[in-house]
Amino acid sequence: MRWHERQFTVGMPHLVPGQLSEVELLKLLGDAQWHSISQILDSPSTRIVNDSGERLYASFISLDLGFGGMSPRDLGEGTTLSVRHAARFYARRFAEGFFCFGDAEVPADVTQGITTKAQLEATGRPWLYCTNAFVTREESNSRLRTFAPAGTAYGDEHTTDAVPDGIREHEETERSGAVTLPGMESATRVEVNDTTPITYPIVPESDLNGAGLLYFARYLAIANYGERLFLRQRSRVEVPAPLIRALATQRRRICYYANANDTDAVVMRTSALVSRPAPSAVATQVSPLQFFFTTELRRQSDGVVMAVAAAHKVLTLPAREKSAILNAHRIAAQMGL
Repeated sequence: MRWHERQFTVGMPHLVPGQLSEVELLKLLGDAQWHSISQILDSPSTRIVNDSGERLYASFISLDLGFGGMSPRDLGEGTTLSVRHAARFYARRFAEGFFCFGDAEVPADVTQGITTKAQLEATGRPWLYCTNAFVTREESNSRLRTFAPAGTAYGDEHTTDAVPDGIREHEETERSGAVTLPGMESATRVEVNDTTPITYPIVPESDLNGAGLLYFARYLAIANYGERLFLRQRSRVEVPAPLIRALATQRRRICYYANANDTDAVVMRTSALVSRPAPSAVATQVSPLQFFFTTELRRQSDGVVMAVAAAHKVLTLPAREKSAILNAHRIAAQMGL
């Protein structure tokens, strides 16, 4: 694979309170994936079409995002984020994306020889692995078809015969309906007092991309919305908003299955597990709680599963915020920890 480099400076538009937004980060990395694909096809993204001349889009099938030993709280305003990324094709209609990033330059030898998600994770640095399918709309966002880009005469350097990790996991999740994350097996289920699904009306002005499709990064924003309301309104032990804002994503996995029209809504069923994380390695921080969320997203119009997502989020507070820390410990006790 051919690796590319890029940098950008984290500014206010890329942030949520106190940390880098995973949604905005994915927008930037998604653009980098388009760059890799365009380089392989030797064509600008606006000219990637099928044999019939229909515009193709690299729709996401799956993504796995991990922050290694860091946290989005470590990548705040003013951080120069350095990214090394590469892509390759599988069966002509699919692409894999590999990303290694952080607040310092990623040396070339870090990514040398990487061809799997496990190898990315083993670097110990923040990373993203994703898979894409090239699609066009048949009649609406509810019906997408996959095609091979026209003129895909690229060399073996840019292809793989092995079924990508993301495609295998996509199929496994479709069969089981579940996405798992390390640490879930030892966590305690969060008891609920309300099992009503959470509904999110699609907002065209913020949720759709330039192609009119529900953008892949906005699925995470919608899942975040469901996770927040779960802790505020569904959990038997309510978690207050200031503590929810202090949660930072450590790992996020999502498998995508369908898109939706802008007049539709997303219906979510969210569940959560909770446990005590390892003590913070930073003396000025305390981490009293961590949550593991799983969310199923369905179209309201016909009940079709759009995505299944999982997130591992750690509550990290400044050691000086004694009142908030005591409140977090009280919530942990009420949750049976």
